[in-house]
Amino acid sequence: MATNNPQLQGWKQIAAYLNRDERTVKRWEKQRGLPVRRIPGDGRANVYAVVAELDAWLGLTALALETESPDNATDDLDTDSELDLKATLPDLPVDTAQVHDPLDSANVAQPQVSNSRSRFSSSGHRIQWALLVSVALVLMAAIVVRAFTTSGSTSTHSKSVPDSSLTRLSSQPGVNQLYLQGVSLYEQRTPAALDQARLLLMQAIARDPQFAPAYAALANVYLLSREYATMVPEDAYAAARAAADRAVALDPNLPEAHASLGFIDFFSDWNPAAATTQFQTALHLDPNCIVAQHWYGSMLIHQGRYPEALQHLDIAQRLAPTSSAIQATRALALGLNGHRDEAIDMLQSITANGFDAASPHRILAILSLVEPHQTASFLLQRQRVAELRHDQQELTILAAATTAFHRAGEQAMWASILRQERTLNPDPTHPNDSIVQAEAELCDDQQALSDLDLLAKEHDPMVIGIPMDPVFLKYHGNPSYEHVMLSIGLHSPQH
Repeated sequence: MATNNPQLQGWKQIAAYLNRDERTVKRWEKQRGLPVRRIPGDGRANVYAVVAELDAWLGLTALALETESPDNATDDLDTDSELDLKATLPDLPVDTAQVHDPLDSANVAQPQVSNSRSRFSSSGHRIQWALLVSVALVLMAAIVVRAFTTSGSTSTHSKSVPDSSLTRLSSQPGVNQLYLQGVSLYEQRTPAALDQARLLLMQAIARDPQFAPAYAALANVYLLSREYATMVPEDAYAAARAAADRAVALDPNLPEAHASLGFIDFFSDWNPAAATTQFQTALHLDPNCIVAQHWYGSMLIHQGRYPEALQHLDIAQRLAPTSSAIQATRALALGLNGHRDEAIDMLQSITANGFDAASPHRILAILSLVEPHQTASFLLQRQRVAELRHDQQELTILAAATTAFHRAGEQAMWASILRQERTLNPDPTHPNDSIVQAEAELCDDQQALSDLDLLAKEHDPMVIGIPMDPVFLKYHGNPSYEHVMLSIGLHSPQH
């Protein structure tokens, strides 16, 4: 093993380096994007990690905390690990500094628990983490790793790379190639490709901590991981904002970074005005910024502004005519704007041509609930999304719902979904969007509207998609529904 590119072999060494138990670091890999690699083949010790990537990840995780206010910093309750800052920072050696995950809540005194999330209330911890951010960034800047060669060849498609980023090149050996490979991979939008893209972009950042496009691309990886994989949305948005903010700090004129911040402002913070400013800034800097045109169009769809959305998506598709992801988003706008059959044909063609990612199947599931319902298609498409995201819990729910549908019809299907969701989420004060959808379809309107209000108050990330969901069209104009929409900065599409 080369001393200038240290590696940790197996979960035990990785856990020891992070001062955590193995179960915690395995969870971090799945939910927070901890950069762990796998050696091809079988065997117990088939995982390893590059220390440079772990240090870069720790730095971004610490930065994520700094982007949040104390009232908004959230994470899963941990019962299997504790934060223990026993040593003062000046005593920590550079190569073994135990920089802990700032999102770990185990040592937060008297947490306020809401929807199985804990909230930070200690200013002392924020001061400690402000210092840790500085240490992590020094570590990132000090890392020097030797040239990295990926196992197997990864094709690079320049048309998938934002044009403005092509004019911003790193002077460090190998960084530009790592960046291009990372962007090419995340365009595939599969869990495995996103995971590999994250590793490559972490490598690029470790080699050149001043290379802004890599941070912007990494932000996009996190944003896509909450949709196409199973990364917890709160963690994904926090990590994405940290990376995008770093990109803007390094290069204020990087349009892709502003586009990422626009996506976060709308879909995470529910701030359409701030999001619009970011998207317009990105397009002012570069009208041909593909990701800005695409994600601005996606925001407009969620606002029910379908003709405007199509204008931006048409531009994005002309700029990247082979992008299946853009075609899928455009199909959603068409389908919700009264052209369901055309949209379904487009989406089926996309999947038939090899883009078997979660997005087109999710959109097909949404469009199947446009009247008249195509219930069998809804089940099949939702099942495919769960398969692609490796969501076993969702697959279990859908298996029972499919049996109920074939036995007794659509209402029995929704009743099955509601029953199972309530079993998994027994606290009536903390529903989820699937519960609300089932209640609406079962015509329990009072409960559906009440639970929708609870979701909005808890800032559930799925609420932003409610206005475009065909299930809730019947509520448009209802005062209770409109009150909820206004609370998240939106109106019904008919307004």
